[in-house]
Amino acid sequence: MPDFESRNLDDAESLARLAELLHPTKVARTEAKARGRRRAAAGFLPTQGPTPTGQTVPALQDA
Repeated sequence: MPDFESRNLDDAESLARLAELLHPTKVARTEAKARGRRRAAAGFLPTQGPTPTGQTVPALQDA
């Protein structure tokens, strides 16, 4: 992340932005957990329509 290279952390605003990422508030953590739970409940794979006859769907690969 080029924003957080040492040469870019020369003012209070940049340091405050980094601090927000490294030490989120309780409200921010709660919102992130709720967002993650909503995504998990919705499912991880996008919905796919029917495939035309004779065509195969490529298999997912592990990263």
